[in-house]
Amino acid sequence: MLIESLLNWPERYHPLGFARLVAGRMAEKVHPAADRPALQQQISGTLAPLILISPIAVILAIFTSMAEFPLFFDGVLLLVALQYRPILDRANKVQNALSLHKKVLARQTLAPMVLRETASLSEVGVIKACIESVILRFHQQYLFTLLIFLVFGPVAALSLRLLYEFSQSWNVKLKRFSIFGQPCAKTLAFLLWLPVRISALLCALIHNISGSFKALRALPSSSSTHQVVLALQGGALGIQLSGPVIYDQNKKRSTKCGGPNQASIVDINRTLQAITLCKLTYWVVCLCIAVIMNSVAA
Repeated sequence: MLIESLLNWPERYHPLGFARLVAGRMAEKVHPAADRPALQQQISGTLAPLILISPIAVILAIFTSMAEFPLFFDGVLLLVALQYRPILDRANKVQNALSLHKKVLARQTLAPMVLRETASLSEVGVIKACIESVILRFHQQYLFTLLIFLVFGPVAALSLRLLYEFSQSWNVKLKRFSIFGQPCAKTLAFLLWLPVRISALLCALIHNISGSFKALRALPSSSSTHQVVLALQGGALGIQLSGPVIYDQNKKRSTKCGGPNQASIVDINRTLQAITLCKLTYWVVCLCIAVIMNSVAA
């Protein structure tokens, strides 16, 4: 976890970057057009991640079980699976561009972080999109991966991180993948439902629990996990998040949530500081658990 925070590993050379490339090529082969019958799309959308993830998981499980130093390889797999620093670096670049009043550069820098269309975003829209991406990815990519590693081991953690990457590559918010991407999206939504809500609640406890609960009570009961996370974190930071978003030239309306204040440039840095504090807290908790487990084993 410490190495991941310090290591500047370019995205284009990262194994997960290669996985995203493979996902795109796989979609071109097994899902050439969106006008195919829905059942065919669902079947191919189910088989595609299984074909890509299963061989990797089996090979890694065999390799780590036979390795002379399994803890070292466990650490390497966790390092690959966590990959979160590029998001923080890009968020800093967005903030710097906005501070210099370079709105076009900020939009271009933001684009790889988000699925939404960024060309027409206002300054506030860029700020909100950046903050939302940082928050959601922190809980879905970082903390969820860490939890799976602690409970089920490195192979499961990397496998689920791959499933997350494939779900992003075949996102159902895009018209082409609205049916093909459903198996990945539904599986991931089921797995994330409880862990992400718990992690968001724990992070809210660290910052401003009263503001988080106030924002959570204002949400409709049918709100998605994304909305719950944004409400908790936005309430803790006192800023308003979510709202109408354009995906693939289609506007999707989402309930605004979080705090009462409109997001500003400084809130990007506040969000990054909150993420850092959450990470440090989780590191301390993990170290304490490790010490207790080692003491019990001894």
